[in-house]
Amino acid sequence: MHNLQYREILVFRNDRLGEFLLIIPALRALKKVFQVKITVVVNPYLKELAKYIPEVDEVLIWGRKKHCLREIFSFSYLLRREKFDLAVIFNPTKEAHLISFLAGIPLRLGYDRKWGFLLNRKIKDEKAQGKFHEVEYNLQLVKEIGAYAEDLSLRIELPQEELKKTQDFLNSQVLEPKNYIVISPFCSNPLKEWPLKNFLELAEKLGKDIRVVVTGSGEDQERGSLFNSLKERGVLNLIGKTDLLQLAGILKYAKLLISNDSGSVHLACCVGIRTIVLFGNTNPSQSSQRWGPWGKDHIVIEKPQVSQIKVEEVLRILEDTIF
Repeated sequence: MHNLQYREILVFRNDRLGEFLLIIPALRALKKVFQVKITVVVNPYLKELAKYIPEVDEVLIWGRKKHCLREIFSFSYLLRREKFDLAVIFNPTKEAHLISFLAGIPLRLGYDRKWGFLLNRKIKDEKAQGKFHEVEYNLQLVKEIGAYAEDLSLRIELPQEELKKTQDFLNSQVLEPKNYIVISPFCSNPLKEWPLKNFLELAEKLGKDIRVVVTGSGEDQERGSLFNSLKERGVLNLIGKTDLLQLAGILKYAKLLISNDSGSVHLACCVGIRTIVLFGNTNPSQSSQRWGPWGKDHIVIEKPQVSQIKVEEVLRILEDTIF
């Protein structure tokens, strides 16, 4: 069981946005049971957003890339000085396991793979079977040391100054809160994307009845430039023009998000808006059962291939449930 003398916990989750956000209930479980300072190690681009997770006390960055030994020893030395009592490694990597070992952290919890011998508390990694949601898998890991929580919601508390910036931006674009829909047409795995022509058709047809805002990363700008042709329809193309905090604010004031399986879905869940998410279901490890929107009132449209979902189906669901 757990050691009530824990003072500081180090948490590793330095991969993508969605994967990181889905550890929030597990962080809450750790905070509830141990009443300690929690420091998270994240990918650099997540640093600013991570600060506004209520359960997070401090944020450190460690990029998702291969590091040289000097960098690994340097980071391990930094962590050793902090005197962490427990390390929880949600995304198993050789570097994270080695760093937690070299940092002299007494209890190191994670999955028994990728140099799992460096951990002294571990469970088998069965996530690829996709039998549970990623949130539930994360909770199973911390349950190994007695951590649990009743509140399993995803939640980020955006600062008032950020919300004020969002409101000012919406005013500048003649957008009213809860009177626009966000479309997120891209994701980290192109094989999971609904055809772009479908998103374009959807945006054009939605634009007759409600304002549409299209979002995405800087890497998506070239492909996303096709949405510029819909400006006359009232479609606002913000692809590559927002950071994660700005995106969170825009989502918070939206009526709904329509998206592929992407980090934007989980960010929308964190700020309390409904989602319609489009899934293909060829691989259990990537299904909606594991990666679907977490919480109530969300809608998943799932077919063997995501390209089999028709624009008319999405519009019909929107008409039945939203308008």
